[in-house]
Amino acid sequence: MTDVKFNVAYTTDLLIFGIDSRKNANTRSLPKKFFSILLVKRNKEPFMNKWCLPGGFISIYEASIDASSRVLKKETGLENVYMQQLRVNDSVDRDPRGRVVSVSYMALIDRTLLSSDLSEEASWFDIEVSEDKDMYQISLTNGEDNINFEVKRVAIDLKSEEYSYDVIKKGDLAFDHEKLIIEGIMALRDKVNKTDIVFNLMPQEFTIGELKQVYELILNKKLINSAFRRTIADKVILTDKMIQTGGHRPSVLCMYNENKEK
Repeated sequence: MTDVKFNVAYTTDLLIFGIDSRKNANTRSLPKKFFSILLVKRNKEPFMNKWCLPGGFISIYEASIDASSRVLKKETGLENVYMQQLRVNDSVDRDPRGRVVSVSYMALIDRTLLSSDLSEEASWFDIEVSEDKDMYQISLTNGEDNINFEVKRVAIDLKSEEYSYDVIKKGDLAFDHEKLIIEGIMALRDKVNKTDIVFNLMPQEFTIGELKQVYELILNKKLINSAFRRTIADKVILTDKMIQTGGHRPSVLCMYNENKEK
């Protein structure tokens, strides 16, 4: 058998998720939380002027995690934030330039930490997910551009709750980034259900109401107050500080309980 030699490019794609608060039109209501993702507009072919995930080629001198950290710092100025490898994306037709294998990472940030403006080609897009059984409609908007796509969840192995996500309707993103985004959202949702990962999206101090909003945004469902408080009872500690929230009674500020029993 003759060996066939071909070149493979090695890249990283970074899903930078963030949470921010905006004043509610109803001054008696809590500030509203928004779940968002950072996208950048391409300034060259392929997919000129299309939105995509931040990323780039990995040099022969760096590991994929180092390349992702480099991309994160370039786009947000942040270092030492939570970052997790999601998966290797190696579909043969994912890039028109040739065979390109990408390692995707998820970074979670509290957007209040951002001290400088984004670059001209970058923008935060609010995420909304509508679900009907195994069908998902995802809407991304930054106030000017709207990106909508539809995805079908396909069971790979029900015993292990393993699924794949097929893009039924593309949303004008570059490459295969619709697929990467839904995979990232679902991976984050799974982690929020099973771990304390959500606190990487929170400021150091927060109210129970704010924390509940973030859980609801990511899980895409309303939570019962009493059940939620039981769920997070050992995850937070109360401070001696209070904050006025709208027309409500002052709320106690909390912190993540780093010393809770595992």
